[in-house]
Amino acid sequence: MEQQQLRKLEATCIQEESPQCSAACPIHIDVRAFMACLAGKDWRGARRVLDRTMPFADIVGRICDEPCRQACKRSEIGDPLAVHRLERFCVTTQPMVLRSPRLPAKGGSVAVIGSGLAAMTAALDLARKGRTAVMLTSDEQIGGSLRQYAEEMLPAQVLAVGVETLYSYGVILHFGCSLNQEFLATVRQDHDAVFLDRDCRGLATLAVDCTQPDPVTLAIGLDGCFAGGGSTANGFSVMKQVEDGRRAALSIERYLQKVSLTAQREREGVCPTRLFTQIAGIPPLSEVLPADPAAGYTAREAVAEAARCIQCECMECVKQCAFLQEFNDYPKRLVRKIYNNEAIVQGTRTANKMINSCMLCGQCTVICPHDFPLNTVCRTTRANMVASATMPPSAHEFALQDMEFSLGTFAALARHQPGRDSSRLLFFPGCQLAGSAPQTVEQTYLHLTRHLDGGVGLMLGCCGIPAHWSGRQELFHRTMQTLVAEVGRLGDPLIVTACSSCYTVFKEFAPQLTVQSLWQLLDKMELPANAAAPPQPMAIHDPCTVRHEPQIRASVRNIIKKIGISTEEHPYAGELTDCCGYGGLMQFANVPLGEKAARAKARRSECDGLAYCAMCRDNMAATGRRVAHLLDYLFPAASRQDPLLRPNPGFSGRHENRARLKQHLLTTLWQEEPPMNPAHKEIKLVIAPQLMELLDKRHILEDDIRKVIGQAEQSGRRLVDPENGHFLASYRPVRVTYWVEYQPGRQGFIVHNAYSHRMILPGEAK
Repeated sequence: MEQQQLRKLEATCIQEESPQCSAACPIHIDVRAFMACLAGKDWRGARRVLDRTMPFADIVGRICDEPCRQACKRSEIGDPLAVHRLERFCVTTQPMVLRSPRLPAKGGSVAVIGSGLAAMTAALDLARKGRTAVMLTSDEQIGGSLRQYAEEMLPAQVLAVGVETLYSYGVILHFGCSLNQEFLATVRQDHDAVFLDRDCRGLATLAVDCTQPDPVTLAIGLDGCFAGGGSTANGFSVMKQVEDGRRAALSIERYLQKVSLTAQREREGVCPTRLFTQIAGIPPLSEVLPADPAAGYTAREAVAEAARCIQCECMECVKQCAFLQEFNDYPKRLVRKIYNNEAIVQGTRTANKMINSCMLCGQCTVICPHDFPLNTVCRTTRANMVASATMPPSAHEFALQDMEFSLGTFAALARHQPGRDSSRLLFFPGCQLAGSAPQTVEQTYLHLTRHLDGGVGLMLGCCGIPAHWSGRQELFHRTMQTLVAEVGRLGDPLIVTACSSCYTVFKEFAPQLTVQSLWQLLDKMELPANAAAPPQPMAIHDPCTVRHEPQIRASVRNIIKKIGISTEEHPYAGELTDCCGYGGLMQFANVPLGEKAARAKARRSECDGLAYCAMCRDNMAATGRRVAHLLDYLFPAASRQDPLLRPNPGFSGRHENRARLKQHLLTTLWQEEPPMNPAHKEIKLVIAPQLMELLDKRHILEDDIRKVIGQAEQSGRRLVDPENGHFLASYRPVRVTYWVEYQPGRQGFIVHNAYSHRMILPGEAK
């Protein structure tokens, strides 16, 4: 990823955009943090928020005209927040907490003509930056139009504190100055820059036009001169006066540094924000009014009012995505970590697990108001790191071995319909449906052959998507080329896919193939006469790979309606649907997170689940939820077993199911001899259910255990525990060493434990 691409991606995420209140505040007070502190009774924290941004907080906090109130998101679902009352409560009950430091003196003298709030702010900001600030006013005291406020709103002693603050930062104050043309000429000669506060009495006698300063820099026609502010009687708000003083101080600082006065100033003052905040479901609440308006809020009233703040943020993707929740971050920060991880030359790549854990399902992109492509970033990064040999293969190796088995001798199959030498259609159920429900694959295929003309061929195998998800692009393209060639050998029939992942892969990466979803085909056909509907309503769980396939989703719902299943549509179906944890190979790279993703999808509804993706069905069933596959109801099992009770077969079960499906179909439909099983396949195992579940999580297949035991029994190379008679043996077929603790039993070898590692033991490297 290039720096320019990173910057573009970071700019797409809006989570760090200002909330509407802060964007509407001319000096960008963090109103959200202020409210959070008050709601949590963190009085000092609330005052710290004001001290950090608000000059003369004791003054401004009492008389702020709260322009943020009009922008408050709360106003869309009730009354906006009483920001001014809360600021007043804070500054009248809490003394200053944070005092901004004064930088070392660095030269440059600035004359500030006037005594109003804009002049006070400009002088204070310049003095903090190490400049010599001299305030010159015809008045006899500080404040300008602030003196118009009643004593109860702005006590004289509070203004006196403002004067003390100016003195404490080294601001020089001159009162009773005679304002005339000669005065301005002298000031310009004695100082490097000048700010004129339009709130100053007698400003008109200076014969300088201050009415139309530049809106960005506040510069006027005279070199080094700036003007802003103005009395409240002239329509300038208190916060506008503060903004002008701060804006002028920044312009003068740039002027003294001889740098651009206008560069990168778009975010100053009131500015737009792209932040999106979801308010659906938030209850409307009325403003908390003080019992004594003159006295203002009590502590209890302030807490209650501040608690109405909805803490505006986006985080919509994080709220729904198990991956983002697990890594406790939003896309902008994640892509920075991904960039740093990929760019590192030496050291530990700490983000590898995070990059490999993304489901690549695209839910976050659909939810994001600006379509942040996090799935594309993660997938591309995997491919780049694999190509540069900087991504260890361990995260996805088991999934790739599973794919290899599906494409190998014992599971793959490609045949024309029995008795035919050509095929108009080719049924491609996909490796996961074949592994989950082989009998359903057979029944579906037979139904297609009975009701469709022109011949329906059958292809068992894998579309190669695990290689694509894992970033093994060379392997993926090689797999796709082989598949396309095999389809060509069968005469390029129309491919009918039962798996939505296969459908999307063929559609995107093999445009020369003609593909149709099984669901769209069944929707137009006569459905099985023995199709059965459960008595209870069911929740539809769309797979993530039909997120952008509304026609497939519609066909599924038509079929459901035709066979009489009563369904419930939960909010996170269709385009917003969750991934079950299989997408992106999450459940292989991060087993606990894969389980969380499956639980999150399953819990979208309290109803029994209805899926039409084999991995969705199996992964949700593994969490303990009652979930059935739609084909279970279209083609009921002869045993009449409730489809909702069909267990998750696990990885070993899927391997066995694929192999047995091929053997069965070759024998019964094509009258062919199936491939000869290797000798270790005949080894009988006895494994307790609890251990079987553990082995599944450890990605250890029964076939791996058979290989270990077969090699140990043949070679005699094994350890024995004399206390219990258990054997311990190991075997390293390729890169992984498997260890199995076992003992012979009457019904087979009893397995007590098994684990694996990638270390090379002495003597094994050869």
